[in-house]
Amino acid sequence: MELYERVDEVIRRMAKSRTNLARQLRIKQTTFNSWFSGDRQHHLWPILFRILELYPYVSREWLFFNEGPILKSETEGPLINQSREKELLLKIEQLSGLVIKLEHQAAAQ
Repeated sequence: MELYERVDEVIRRMAKSRTNLARQLRIKQTTFNSWFSGDRQHHLWPILFRILELYPYVSREWLFFNEGPILKSETEGPLINQSREKELLLKIEQLSGLVIKLEHQAAAQ
C-alpha cells in the first residue's frame, strides 16, 4: 500500500474527508488533494507526525512503513493522550449542557 493510500485510509476511518483533515492540518485544500498520487505523495511525509498527533491511536509503524495493524494496541501506550482526553471531556460537558438547555426549551413550549 502506497503512503497516500495509507493516509487516505486514516482519512476514511478518522477524519471522514480530505477536507476535514486539510482543515485540521491547516493546509490549503487544493494543495492537499494534489498530494494523493504516487508521484506527489512525497509531500505527505512532513505531515505524518502531525497526523499522528491528531490521531494518536494510529500506529506509527503502519502509517510510515505499512507494517502491522492500523491501530495501536493498548500495550503500545494510551490510545488517547491526556491533553486530548481533557479536550474531549470538556466537549462532552459542553454538549451535555446544550442538551439540557434544549430539553428545557422544548418542555417550555
